[in-house]
Amino acid sequence: MMTLKPGTRLGPYSIVAQIGAGGMGEVYRATDTRLDRTVAIKVLSPHLADDPDLQARFEREARAVSSLNHPHICALYDVGEEHLPSHESPATSHLVRYLVLEYLEGQTLDARIARGPLPIDQALRFGIEVCEALERAHRQGLTHRDLKPGNVMLTSGGTKLLDFGLAKPRASVIAAGSAGSGAASPGASIAATQLTGPLTGAGTILGTIQYMAPEQVEGREADARTDIWAFGCVLYEMITGRRAFEGRTPASLIAAILEREPLPLQIDSASVPPRLWDVIRTCLEKQPDDRWQSARDLARELRWCATAPTSVAAASTVVARPGRRPWMLLAAAGVVAVAVPALWLSSRSAPSAPARSGPPVIVLMDSPHPERVYDDQTRKAGGTNADDLSDLLRDLPVVLLKENTNATWHREYEVLQESPALIVAHRSCFYDSTMLGEASRQVPFVAFSQDKFDAFAGFIGTVNPHAKVLTYSRGAWPQESDRAGWVSSMEQRFPALRGRVDAVNVPRDRATFRHPVTGAEIRQRVVTMLGLKDTKS
Repeated sequence: MMTLKPGTRLGPYSIVAQIGAGGMGEVYRATDTRLDRTVAIKVLSPHLADDPDLQARFEREARAVSSLNHPHICALYDVGEEHLPSHESPATSHLVRYLVLEYLEGQTLDARIARGPLPIDQALRFGIEVCEALERAHRQGLTHRDLKPGNVMLTSGGTKLLDFGLAKPRASVIAAGSAGSGAASPGASIAATQLTGPLTGAGTILGTIQYMAPEQVEGREADARTDIWAFGCVLYEMITGRRAFEGRTPASLIAAILEREPLPLQIDSASVPPRLWDVIRTCLEKQPDDRWQSARDLARELRWCATAPTSVAAASTVVARPGRRPWMLLAAAGVVAVAVPALWLSSRSAPSAPARSGPPVIVLMDSPHPERVYDDQTRKAGGTNADDLSDLLRDLPVVLLKENTNATWHREYEVLQESPALIVAHRSCFYDSTMLGEASRQVPFVAFSQDKFDAFAGFIGTVNPHAKVLTYSRGAWPQESDRAGWVSSMEQRFPALRGRVDAVNVPRDRATFRHPVTGAEIRQRVVTMLGLKDTKS
């Protein structure tokens, strides 16, 4: 393939300089003469440009990728072709097919890792951004198939995922991430190398060996969970500075991927959130069904790792963490309402709460749905009651965690692992009328959602003998006797909660925690329940 000289025109694009090369071809910096902007031009290799079937598939996928429009995916602007004179015979020409991509300034993640492991907070931030990009693409049916540090660009605006599923070779083609490579090596992509025998299955291997999932090296179909395996390898490499699987030859490397566990961590374990290693190990399960099943769930776990308090010296941290595992509220409602408390409170299966030192943890739980938000300004800003409560309590010597809840919320174990000293929750935080349609269908589920919360509170209080529960509502207890009756009933149903559960009735005429009287009342309840000294009082 000839190298394009500066000034060469591909349609409206003028080549400035070559900036790289890969298995798909060469990459150039160019100028879009119509819009006077800098772009990146990827000129496709002949084996991609000259194959009609591969070209048709490429164009379909290029259209799909161009529609992604995500801040962490390198944008595809255009696809084109141009007949250029041949060097050997100027009278003849050859067809050049090319992609026009967003031009990015920065460094690849690969280059950054070469300087050493990343700080944990930075690795998590980059990892979350890559997961968000994967989630968008997976939802549109695109799988990357070659996720690796070299395909992640670090820019001033965050990460950008490159080369997203543009070339999907047919069975006879083995694509690569490096051009011009000869014999395959542990650090290179499989390039123009035909593997034989059972490893290839249908005869294809696509990707870079170090980041291939077991199903890829066996030549089986790749899907979103294949990208999740590769992501686990990338995340491992970010925090350790070395690869999760190693081998002196491609064969030994493939054997490690198929048969062995990732290499053990050799870094200060105190610097790694306890959950992070479990997240990586789940990404690297050999069977796709045993891994995280979506990039969305994986991103939520990483956010949990990034925001979970790790320092006993922390004074006040506010964290928003949406739910992860779906719990179908509308399925078999009567059975679930009875079974959930019994399941949670089984002394044989309930996990133990971890010991915790340092400032007490308060978990603020409420739904982000506008109908649940008390304050008009907060509602218009897209906030929740928990946001107002965090503003109200943030100057106390506590750690504040926020859980956005809904009808499918099911993060009991994660909350328990925080060893909360106090749960502050909306009485109807698990209720979501948007799932139920017309009002006549909603009434039975209000009580059901409240039963779910009662069971949750009983579970936390039973497993963690130090946790307390403070619940608020503007309509659940019309009279003081109703509020006191609920507290009494909770203590009878869950004896472990005796003396550790309280409720606040929020009058409708001042139903906002910005109101000085309402705010002062709930703040005082929190201070009293935790035995804190309030400097404002």
